[in-house]
Amino acid sequence: MSSRFRRLAPYFLLGPLTGPCVAGVVINLREGRPVLAGLYAIATLEAVFLFPPFVLYLSAKTATNLVQ
Repeated sequence: MSSRFRRLAPYFLLGPLTGPCVAGVVINLREGRPVLAGLYAIATLEAVFLFPPFVLYLSAKTATNLVQ
């Protein structure tokens, strides 16, 4: 059980959203599935670059609705 945790620890450090996506990229590249690894890479980029501005937009929109 300890070796499994040591193998997955770097992915846990990346966070609950990006960690599994990066794990999907690495595991699928190792096993020879580049298309699926590419899809995981796209999901990782979306989580890193598109999700935070979307959350800020929604929170700002909600805050302005609460003030009115």
